[in-house]
Amino acid sequence: MNSFIKAFALLLLVAGIESLGADIVAGPMLANLEMREATVWVQTDQPALVRVQYRDANNREQWSLPVETNPELANTAAIKLQKIEPGQQYRYAVEIDGKLTQLGGSFESPQFYHERTPPPDFRIAVGGAHYAVQENYEPPYQILGGGYSIFKTILESEPDYMIWTGNTAHLRESDWTTQSGYLKRFSTARAVPELQALLANVPNIATWAEHDYATKNVGKHYANRGFAEQAFKAFWPLPTQIPGLPGVMTRFRHSDVDFILLDVRSHRINSVKSDSFPKILGDEQIEWLRQELIASTATFKVVVAGAPILNPAENPANLSAANYEQNKLLEMLRSERIQGLFFISGGKTNGELTRLVHANSYNIYDLTVGPITAIPAESDELNFFRMPGTNTLERQYALLDFEGPENDRQIHIRVMSIEGKEIWSRVIKASQLTRK
Repeated sequence: MNSFIKAFALLLLVAGIESLGADIVAGPMLANLEMREATVWVQTDQPALVRVQYRDANNREQWSLPVETNPELANTAAIKLQKIEPGQQYRYAVEIDGKLTQLGGSFESPQFYHERTPPPDFRIAVGGAHYAVQENYEPPYQILGGGYSIFKTILESEPDYMIWTGNTAHLRESDWTTQSGYLKRFSTARAVPELQALLANVPNIATWAEHDYATKNVGKHYANRGFAEQAFKAFWPLPTQIPGLPGVMTRFRHSDVDFILLDVRSHRINSVKSDSFPKILGDEQIEWLRQELIASTATFKVVVAGAPILNPAENPANLSAANYEQNKLLEMLRSERIQGLFFISGGKTNGELTRLVHANSYNIYDLTVGPITAIPAESDELNFFRMPGTNTLERQYALLDFEGPENDRQIHIRVMSIEGKEIWSRVIKASQLTRK
């Protein structure tokens, strides 16, 4: 009798669990988008089996393979849509444990223009530091995040990609001692309600900076480096993993632009011996970057990093903190005669455009994008390469339009306010990024 009661109680428990079902707590997010494949990220409140239904403009239905959300990585999953074709409109929805939800979005796959038409114009949005306020974890009498309506403004500007330049989670002392601490903080940052529509309808690619990793003084030899990398990759699927190179560096191409995202934490060595120098990128990563740039046939080679590359001020948040390495990198770019180079960076409390003037080559630019929802602040460093009128001390995002006829391409840069008003703008032509 007792065994019968226990069995019946177990059945009721199982039925109750099944009736509750899993729910999406963040996302879906459109991650990498290619001509013949797309990636959709999702997070559920408990382990679940998820699929994605997607339809083209002719309403032809396709399904992804089922993927289980990983309970060891905060119930996240990245689902591949493998039946995408170039230049097509798609809409998608997420299925959880056999039940199709209303949560999804739409996208257009990149055009296969090569040797057919001129390169298509397109727009990217760029965001800096994101801070999600979390009750019981904030310092007294301070509000470190806000202005979340900016995500709606960005979506209304209709970018083809959203690139995040680091500090996407803003870890605190309570977070960086355990794997679950990392995952909880990333979960909080990802779940901001105003962010969800932008995630669902625009491909999102990110690199990391100091506050996605741990304290400012750690790098390659940080004991919890594995926690940091697992958490970041769980929430930001990489377009591609670089074989044999640890870290979160990655790359992708859209139209006639190659985007190369660098890792400023995994190879960082701050405290060195008397016979060595500080490193931020590391020899292996610089060599990988060199090979990518040499092989690139793109009009523009856009290098994205979670720390300014060209800012000369001696600050641990800049590549200049590893002065020998910075000089080595710049000398490599000169000697290899790389054309069309443009930098985008984050990791700072203000935004600015840095221009490095070369006597025997073209001028190089580094667009630093300040906080998107974190607190902006004036920098006390002296960046004497900053272009006048570009120091930005409010929450911001940038829009970069890659546009123009095939023989006269340009980057139209606009830095925008929360309300979508232009703060400043510049135009840089491909012809300006060519060795004379």
